[in-house]
Amino acid sequence: MRLRPAQFQKTHLRVSAVLYVVFLLSSCRAAAYDTTFTAENRAHNTSGGKRFDNEIGVAWTVNMLQEVKPFIIKTFSLSPEKERDLVPWYLEDFDGAAYSINNEIHVSAGWLNGLAEPGDSSTLKFELQGVMYHEMTHIWQNNLGDYAGDQYFRGVIEGIATWMELVAGFGIDPKVKGGNWYDGYTNTAHFLDWIESTKIDSFVNRLNQKMGLEQWRNDFFLEITGTDVDSLWSEYQASY
Repeated sequence: MRLRPAQFQKTHLRVSAVLYVVFLLSSCRAAAYDTTFTAENRAHNTSGGKRFDNEIGVAWTVNMLQEVKPFIIKTFSLSPEKERDLVPWYLEDFDGAAYSINNEIHVSAGWLNGLAEPGDSSTLKFELQGVMYHEMTHIWQNNLGDYAGDQYFRGVIEGIATWMELVAGFGIDPKVKGGNWYDGYTNTAHFLDWIESTKIDSFVNRLNQKMGLEQWRNDFFLEITGTDVDSLWSEYQASY
């Protein structure tokens, strides 16, 4: 949801295991599922609803969602693609910005209306698409953990979704000193990106893979990078 302000002892066993893993990963990468996207304006009488009809439209929205999905699947390439037959998109009249639930995406008409000046449809579409990278990440990312009860897990889930916006080239709020690694959204996204760029390639991909195999533990950071998350955070904070 988005709310803005193991080692084998015998060589032949080791080789067999490696080949098996390579086969599995190749199979996972080869698997691709067709997803049907739909878009519906349920807020025609609001300013945002009218603006959607005049400056964006259903056809553009469906095409945009179809373009966003492959980027997310490629970014999460170590994990098998989750099969999603249908992803409906709804523009509705509610407070907030956007959220995803049950493979559905819900966008606030009021929030959409404030994304750009009247008539600036190019900025309006750009800003909307950026947020869709966040919401669609939630639909395809791995999430073995307690979102409601574990602040660390929740922060990482939201941080990964915002990080996806960043690496897709849509930009996010600038990083600021302070806070916690599990704050989610921008704070966590910049932290994840720092680990990716300074510690280990494809860190977020590796993290997402583990989040599909095991229940969330903060030790995932240690297991992937060799350094515990609190030490990583301290180093990150000292880097700027």
